[in-house]
Amino acid sequence: MKLTIQSSAAVVSGGACFTKAEVKRSGQVEGLSSKAAKLLGVDETQQHDDDDEPRVELLEEIHPSSAKNKVVGARDPYAIRLVRSAHINYLSNALSEPLSRGFISLDASHPWMIYWCLHSLDLLQHFDPPSDTSLDSGGINDLETLQKSQLLKRIVSTLKHCWTDMPLQFDIDEVKMNTKLSQLHKIQQQQEEDISSTNAEGTNEKIEIIGGGFGGGPQQMPHCAPTYAAVLSLCIIASIGCGQEDTMNKSHNPYHEAGKLAMELLNEKRLPMYAFFFTLREREDGERIAFRMHHDGEVDVRATYCILTPCHLLGLLDKEEEKNHLLSPSIARYIASCQTFEGGFGAEPFNEAHGGYTFCALAALRILGLVSIINVEMLRSWLVRRQLEFEGGFCGRTNKLVDGCYSFWQGGAIAVLDGWYNENDAACEKVGAADDEGLSFDEVMLQRYILLCAQDVNGGLRDKPSKPKDFYHSCYNLSGLSVSQHALSSSWPPTSSDTGDDDKNLNRLFGDSSFNILARTDPVLNIRTDRARYAAKQF
Repeated sequence: MKLTIQSSAAVVSGGACFTKAEVKRSGQVEGLSSKAAKLLGVDETQQHDDDDEPRVELLEEIHPSSAKNKVVGARDPYAIRLVRSAHINYLSNALSEPLSRGFISLDASHPWMIYWCLHSLDLLQHFDPPSDTSLDSGGINDLETLQKSQLLKRIVSTLKHCWTDMPLQFDIDEVKMNTKLSQLHKIQQQQEEDISSTNAEGTNEKIEIIGGGFGGGPQQMPHCAPTYAAVLSLCIIASIGCGQEDTMNKSHNPYHEAGKLAMELLNEKRLPMYAFFFTLREREDGERIAFRMHHDGEVDVRATYCILTPCHLLGLLDKEEEKNHLLSPSIARYIASCQTFEGGFGAEPFNEAHGGYTFCALAALRILGLVSIINVEMLRSWLVRRQLEFEGGFCGRTNKLVDGCYSFWQGGAIAVLDGWYNENDAACEKVGAADDEGLSFDEVMLQRYILLCAQDVNGGLRDKPSKPKDFYHSCYNLSGLSVSQHALSSSWPPTSSDTGDDDKNLNRLFGDSSFNILARTDPVLNIRTDRARYAAKQF
């Protein structure tokens, strides 16, 4: 990237060059990026009081048309890079080495730590087979490969120990009308006859079904959030181990055993998990259905998203089923009631709009296929205004500071909304589709913030400079980087033909494109698109 200064007053910080006037103005957190200003029809000259202030202009960006040449051509030694090896070491050590005593505060977050690190490593393509050599030539005996295989098997074992069974009570009529509950009841009773033969219809008798979910650790109560993290982690491992069987012999895939164990666990627990989710429904005002995070827990839109995502991946949202309670329009009505006057979503009705809750609400509506129920124009305006003009990253709420994790919560939400716009021509004509250059936010500015400000050179990513690195920010910085690099799929869920790995499907890039490009993540589910496709085929 080349920079030109329109004034001699400039300073250099963190490998990037900025004017003193821009540094002075960095406290203005509500400024619009030029792309957002264009999208919203705002005159950029009104953004600043002093039009004579010196500026830094980005003279060169890597476009998709030139990305291929950048990869195979001479490498720019001064281009900004993602320090892949350092990040891989940091994340791998977190999964394979004992954690320090300070992590006792995260004892209820075992599945989350696994997901944050595993998904990050997957985006960094740590478990992908080498492109130049085949595992057929003895690669399975490679020590590093064997260590990775053992790590994946230990992860499956750990998650299995985080599962907790729970006896659940259902009305007999409720079980009879629900295909999946009835199927689970028959399996547990080890009999094939219809339940009506042993229970009279219309009585007040209860049926006990053993359901359950993943807790934050062994012997902990089932909870929606760690269940979401555990299912995503198992889907990743299942795809790593079994998703390449069409192109690789099972005996030559060192991860096959781990993938098989993950698939067996998912198949074993999917119906008990559904029963647990079913008991978390909470009717609001008669016509709206929300979900609790756990029994006697809080009610908010996180629970709705954390339930719908595993159900989508495990084939529990069968739209052809006559009466699927997890596809009820009442669920979408509750989500819509959480939209605020600003356009974003709060945790509950009348809460402040927040980036994390906004993503959960929008992604849940995307899974339900009911995005049109909300005010998408207000939502789009609120989302694009969260990208800060000077830093390039996103903030989570109005008048707040930049934070690296919102690279995905806000950037991913914009990608979800842009994808919905692209599939709905009428909505595009009414509001205006994303510009021809990619997403509705400035992808290059976001990539610049992540690569220059969020990276720790010793491995791991962080909120912002001066903040410590951690697994959470590593995951969502890398997820946001992936979203900003890859063009939107033509449809959602992506089709089997939509590989998304060619140069023509890249957005504008920042830095060394031969080194910085990550695998593509699904902006709705936040696992790699090939992992999501594999899960969809299996269930």
